[in-house]
Amino acid sequence: MNTDGLALSRRNLFRSGAIVAAAAFSAPHSFATPAVAAENASAPDLQGAGFYRFKVGDFKATVISDGHGMIPFWPTFASNQPEAAVLPVLGANYLKPVNQFTCNMLVVDTGREKILVDTGFGEVLGPNFGHFSDLKANLRRAGIPPESIDIVLTTHGHIDHIAGIVSKDGSLAFPNARYAFADKEWAYWTGSRFESDVNGGPMPDAMKQGTIWAAKTNLPPIKGKVQLVKADGEVVHGVHLIAAPGHSYAHSAVLFASGSDQLVHMGDVANLVTGLQYPDWSIIFDYDSAQAIKTRKSVLDRVATDRTLVMGYHFPFPAVGHVERFKGAYRWNPADWTW
Repeated sequence: MNTDGLALSRRNLFRSGAIVAAAAFSAPHSFATPAVAAENASAPDLQGAGFYRFKVGDFKATVISDGHGMIPFWPTFASNQPEAAVLPVLGANYLKPVNQFTCNMLVVDTGREKILVDTGFGEVLGPNFGHFSDLKANLRRAGIPPESIDIVLTTHGHIDHIAGIVSKDGSLAFPNARYAFADKEWAYWTGSRFESDVNGGPMPDAMKQGTIWAAKTNLPPIKGKVQLVKADGEVVHGVHLIAAPGHSYAHSAVLFASGSDQLVHMGDVANLVTGLQYPDWSIIFDYDSAQAIKTRKSVLDRVATDRTLVMGYHFPFPAVGHVERFKGAYRWNPADWTW
């Protein structure tokens, strides 16, 4: 499918702190006030190489940046809280009401397979959304041609995780890969129910349209190449799904284990570092807010107790570190940069 004209512009989705539909929608639309759009449109080139390498036992891991944009913290990441309760928290954490939002992919080379976790926004965002669609370019910078990916593992079916499956010209971006999904997540996003669920949920109208568009555009072309995995099931040796429902119908985190080392890719269990301090705050994109909160607390408790290295999909690049208990909740301890 050619996606010309499907560009996101981020205009007028958030106005005076309230969520409203984008003024002009053409595919997944926007998250922004005019000021945010202007800031995104003038964003400088990325700093650094856009990738970061580290090891998990014998596995070679590489975080790949898909880019960044700006997004209002409230109500996006605290939809069950009044704005007045959120603003002091932002100030205490040196944040503004509108802050950077990143997407980080992960490639793990097990020695047998190259596994890419999620595919980002793809090529459907317009210039006012920010600086996205860097995945394929940064993969090549890291010496990982898209054609070398053996497995694309999808944590869940939201637009910022699946829109990079199909390229702008309609071809598969990772032509030699099979596509691993939790079986219930695949069934949900390729079934008849998700559209009415999305339309009846709390997402901004533009993102409802974008979410539906992304599923209908990116999933049918890979139907014959899908590997369905049971909840908590094995993808390949050393790689297991962790059932983590709530953010989406059957959202998964991913456990990578090699020797005595482990890495948990949390997907969207927790969206922002600041949110670790307030695990009861809801995210406006959650399918089931109550379940998402329950899952978030369970996963955070597990990785904090076990002192497991984790990756957060939307955490500040390179998004690798540890979750610690702190004042009755949690906080982020980023891993030392490895040169």
